[in-house]
This record gives sequence, C-alpha cells and structure tokens, in this order.
Amino acid sequence: MNELSKKIEALLFVSGDGMIISRLAFILKKKDEEIKEGIAELEKHLLGEHSFEILKDQDKVSLVTSTAVSKLVEDFAKEEFAGELTRAALETLTVVSYRGPVKRAEVDYIRGVNSSFIIRNLLMRGLIERVRDPKDSRAYLYRTSADFLKFLGLASVSDLPEYGEYAQKLEEFIKESGKEEKEL
Repeated sequence: MNELSKKIEALLFVSGDGMIISRLAFILKKKDEEIKEGIAELEKHLLGEHSFEILKDQDKVSLVTSTAVSKLVEDFAKEEFAGELTRAALETLTVVSYRGPVKRAEVDYIRGVNSSFIIRNLLMRGLIERVRDPKDSRAYLYRTSADFLKFLGLASVSDLPEYGEYAQKLEEFIKESGKEEKEL
C-alpha cells in the first residue's frame, strides 16, 4: 500500500463520520483523481485481509467494519448502548456539557484520546446532538440535547452544578495546554 493510501486510511479512521473526496484532496494537497486512486488501492488492501472496508456514498467515503464482523460489532454496540454510561462516556458528556458546543477534535484534545465511538454512543442515546458549525459549514459541533436537560430537570446547561466555575477551569486548561505546546 502506498503512502497516500496510508494517509487516506488514517484520516478516514480519525474522522469517524467519513470525508468527501475534495476535502481529502485539500488536506493531502492532491488532486481528486489521485485521491480516488489512493482509495481504490486502500480498498484492494483491505479486501479479504482486514475487518474494515470502504463505504462510498456519492462523493463521501468512510472506513467501516466489514460485513464479516458486522454481527459482532452490532452485538457489542447494543451492549454498550443498553448499559450504564462508562467513565469515558461520562467524561465526554461532561466536556460537551461544560464546553459545548464543541468540535469532536476539541473533545479528543481535552480527553487525550479519540472520542468518536463515545460521541456516537451519546448521540444514539439522545444525550447530545450534532449541529453545523456556523463558522465552517463543513464541520460539526456537539452540544447537550434537550432530552439531556429534561432528564436532569434543567432549563439550560448554565443550570448545571458550578457551571461557570468548571467552564472557566476548562477554558484555562485549554489555554495553558496551548501555551505548553508552543513552548515545546
């Protein structure tokens, strides 16, 4: 597998929701045709040897689990969605509640790990919702849902315990982390 295909695979894995070809081309500084060729090579590489495959939906491509393992993944997902929230899910929900609306990349940055599956879990449970970013129509923001607020008996997220204090601490954490990265 060539370097371009590896980069496409990495971006599709991290994106979680898939990406349109023109966006991949922009990020990788390649032409759409080169991206399509890289995707074709990635498809060949994944075919029969891996538990992932490429899903194409018009101009959007996603990295998804193959049909060979779909039942296993479905059973796992049902168990995850039916049970109590995990520590990671509660952590993610807290970040979205006190920082939201927030990009998934920001949640990942704050938590220090990929949060795609957990965000999908929270979306499916109806605790958070995804909305378009008004500053970038290609991106999404995540915020708590009305159902989340109803479940807790709150009128707004600002009614969360010590909302102002924790929101401020989270903002300071992000600023300090950014300063430390620049110094390195």
